[in-house]
Amino acid sequence: MWFKNLTVFRFEDDPSFDQDALETALDAHRFTPCDPQQMTSLGWVPPMGEESEQLVHAGSGMFLLSARLEQRLLPSTVIREAMERKVREIETGEDRKLGRRRRMEIRDQVTFEMMPRAFTRSTLIQGLLLPKQQALVVDAASRKRAEEWVSLLRHSLGGLPVTPPSFRHPPAEVFTGWLNGKRRLPGGVVPGDECVLASPDRQGPVVRCRRLDLAGGEVDTHLKAGLQVTRIAVEWQDTLTMSLTEEGDVRKLQFADTVLEQVEAAGVEDPAAEFDARFNLLGLELARLLPALWEALGGLAD
Repeated sequence: MWFKNLTVFRFEDDPSFDQDALETALDAHRFTPCDPQQMTSLGWVPPMGEESEQLVHAGSGMFLLSARLEQRLLPSTVIREAMERKVREIETGEDRKLGRRRRMEIRDQVTFEMMPRAFTRSTLIQGLLLPKQQALVVDAASRKRAEEWVSLLRHSLGGLPVTPPSFRHPPAEVFTGWLNGKRRLPGGVVPGDECVLASPDRQGPVVRCRRLDLAGGEVDTHLKAGLQVTRIAVEWQDTLTMSLTEEGDVRKLQFADTVLEQVEAAGVEDPAAEFDARFNLLGLELARLLPALWEALGGLAD
């Protein structure tokens, strides 16, 4: 339930969602396992798992959706080795070298024969719709994986007007200003002990700092050499710790014990009620975080 990564998208207009309509749209694209000749399968599953059949978990104007991605594990090296064995057998039997076209046909044949026997790997991808904040947040560590989730939702709804957020100032420029003193740190934001520095053109060196005082001389030396901060660890209002990326996304999100204890303090024992309590707490924290984060980064572009 607790999101670890926030890959963020913004709605182009004020969105409006109806739970029943969402449920109907997603139901037509429920997850089904890969068939014998399918490399991947992506579809919707109930956020509460076996506790519910509902594909949309809603509350306080927020909507939680979960998709399952199943992938067949068939590495290209395994296919290539099997192809080469087949090619050698044919070349030895026919006493001739096979051309590129014939080799590619054999590769396709080998892939077709091996796919039904390949193991599969399953990944759960969750996303949260926050209409009041005009935001969609996917718990994915890469924007590519998040785009797959968004594409599934767009396909299910017949359209989805969302784009990555754009800012008035490049986040890397803002992060750099926080550490070189040219920008004031926003209230409630405290730098952590990790950052990544890179050249402005992203063609030069990359320096990764961990367990380091970001206000110290080592980081300052790199900044004076012209490097920019492209990722920075921060603590926000004593409730969240995270790593901010130059795209304005969040990685390594962790909730403080004081936040998690709110669910335990409620003394909820029913699994469904506990899930709902966690969902509401997560949504409310993210609803507070996102506008504050965008403001801290200098504001969204018009």
